[in-house]
Amino acid sequence: MPFSDRFPVASRLYRKMMSTATGKWALIGTLIGIVAGLGAIALYITIEFFTTYLLIGISGFAPPRSGLVSGLSPYHYSTSAHYLYFPISLIIGGLVVAIILNKTAPEAKGHGTDAAISAFHNDGGRIRKRIPLIKTVASAITIGSGGSAGREGPTAQIAAGFGSFLSDIFHLDDHDRRIAEASGIGAGIGSIFLAPLGGAILSTEILYKRDFETEALIPSTIASVVGYSIFGYYTGYKTIFLIPTTTVIGFFHPVSLLAYLIIGLLSGLAAIFYIKTFYGVTKLFSMAKRISPYAKPAIGGAIVGVMAIFFPEVLGLGYGWVQQMLDGNLSIFGAGYLYLFLIFIVLFILKTVATSFTIGSEGSGGVFAPGLVIGAFLGAAIAIPLRVLFPFLSVDEIIIVSMISMFGGASKAPIAIIIMGTEMTGSYALFIPLMLATTISYFVSGKLSIYKSQVLDRSKSPAHEDEYKNPIMDDIPVYTAMKKDYIKISRDDTLRSAINKIRESRTKGIVVEDNGKLEGYLSIEDIPVDTDYEAKIESVMQKDPPLIESNDNLHNALNRLTKEPSGKLIVYNEGQPDVVLGTLTLSEIADAYNMEIRKIKNAQRMERG
Repeated sequence: MPFSDRFPVASRLYRKMMSTATGKWALIGTLIGIVAGLGAIALYITIEFFTTYLLIGISGFAPPRSGLVSGLSPYHYSTSAHYLYFPISLIIGGLVVAIILNKTAPEAKGHGTDAAISAFHNDGGRIRKRIPLIKTVASAITIGSGGSAGREGPTAQIAAGFGSFLSDIFHLDDHDRRIAEASGIGAGIGSIFLAPLGGAILSTEILYKRDFETEALIPSTIASVVGYSIFGYYTGYKTIFLIPTTTVIGFFHPVSLLAYLIIGLLSGLAAIFYIKTFYGVTKLFSMAKRISPYAKPAIGGAIVGVMAIFFPEVLGLGYGWVQQMLDGNLSIFGAGYLYLFLIFIVLFILKTVATSFTIGSEGSGGVFAPGLVIGAFLGAAIAIPLRVLFPFLSVDEIIIVSMISMFGGASKAPIAIIIMGTEMTGSYALFIPLMLATTISYFVSGKLSIYKSQVLDRSKSPAHEDEYKNPIMDDIPVYTAMKKDYIKISRDDTLRSAINKIRESRTKGIVVEDNGKLEGYLSIEDIPVDTDYEAKIESVMQKDPPLIESNDNLHNALNRLTKEPSGKLIVYNEGQPDVVLGTLTLSEIADAYNMEIRKIKNAQRMERG
C-alpha cells in the first residue's frame, strides 16, 4: 500500500509543507539539524574512545580538557606518562587512518570542511553517502591517537552529506541541493562548537572569500538551532571555554583600540604563516610520489610524535591548553615573563607545524580547532609585552581576541568567526575589540585562505556560472535573425495604400524605399486620424528611421526595440545606412533565441552521451 494511502494525514501535511519554500526548508533544516546534533555526539564519543585506548592507553598521557568538560580545574602533568611512546600512538593512528581512507574513500583525506565547500562549488552539492561515516571514524582515530586536528570538519561533512542525501529523497534540484549541503556545513560546525548563530552565518560566508550565500541563512539557522539543542543537551548548555568569574573583560577605554589594532595586525601575519605552512607541507606530501599513500599519515604522525615528546601541547584538539591559559594556570608552561614569552612563540610555531603534518600528510581532521589554539598561543605571547603598555587589559581578553581574529583572517569568514568566538567564550563584552582585530586580520592576510576550495565570490563559482555568463543574445548577430523579405513601399504611394501594406505586414510600420535606397519609415502612429488618405506617404513619413547595424547583437536590438513605439528596426550594413538589408521585430528575436537554446540543449545532451 502506498504511503499516501496508509498515512493520508501525514501525506497531505508533507505535500503542503513541500509546496512552499518556508515549509520545505523548515522540514529539511530540522532533519539536517537532528543529524548534525546526533553526528556531533557520535564524533565526540568516538574521539573519547580512541583517545582512551590510543593516546592515553599507549603513553599514559592525558591532556587537559576544555572548560565544557572539566570546568576550571587546574591541570597537572602526570608523573606516570611515557612521553617516548607518543610517536607509537601517532604512527598506529596514521597507519589505521591510511588503510581506512585509501581502501574506502580517498576523497575523505584532509580537512572535511574544505571538501564540503568543494562539493558545493563543483559537484552540485553531492557528497557520497559513505563519506560522513568514514570521515567520522578516520578523524576520531587521528585526534584520538594525538594528531593535531579539529572535530568540526567531520561534523560539517556529516551534516552536509545528510543534506545531500535528503536532496535525493526529496528530489531537489542542484540549486536546492547546494543550499541543503551548505546548511549542513553550518549546522555541523555550529553544533560541535555550541555556537548556533555563528554556525548559521558561517554556512553563508565560508563558501567565499568576499561574498555570501544568503539563501542558505534560513535553513541553516533552523538546522543550527536544532543541532545545538541536541548536542547541548548531551554536553550541557555551556560554552566551550569558561572565563573565571574573577576575570574582568570588556571594552572600557578607547585607547585599548590601539592594542586591538596591534593584535589584529599580528594575527593577520600569523594567519598567513598558518596557511602557507599548512599548504607547504601538504604540497610536500602530494609531491612525494615514491612514498606509499599508506605510509604518509604514519610519517606525519611520527613527526608530530617526536615534537610532542618535548612539547606535548601540540597533541590533539588543544582546547584544554587554551582553558588553562584562560584560567591563569600559566605555571604549567614555565616561570618568568621572558621564558613564557619564548615558550608561547615556540608553541605557536609548533602547533602550526603539527597541524600541517597531521592533516597535510593525508590524515583526517579539521583545521578550525587547531587554528583557534594557534591563535591562543600567539595571544598568550602577545599579552606579555602588550600588558606593559596597556596594563588595564587582561590576559584572557588578549588571548580571546587573538585566537578569534587569527582564524577569522585565515578562514575568510570574519563575521561568522566573530560571532562564534563570542558564543564559544561567552565574552560578548569583547564584540567591539573582536570586530576591529578580526577585520584588520582579514585584510592583512589578503586573499589567502585555509580553505583552498573557497572562491572569491559568486561570479567565480561554477555553481553560479550561468548567472554571470553573457546573455545568450549577446552572441547572436542581428543579420542572422533579420527578416530579408520585408514589405516596402514608395514615398510617392498614397497613405491608403500604405495602411493596406502595414496591415499585410502584420506590424505597426513599413519601410519607405525607392530604387533600393532607404527614404524613410512610416508607422501607423504617424498617420493622423483626420488624414487625407490620398495624400503622399512623403508628407508624414519619418525621415530619420529606426536603424540597427547588421553586425550588432540581439541583446542591443532588444533594448532598442523596447523603446521603439513601432516595434520594428531597419537593418543596414556598416557604412551604408541607406541600403536596407532587412527588418527586425520581437518575433524574429524570439525565433533566433529559441533556436540558440535548442542548439545549446542538444550540445549538452550529446556531451552527456
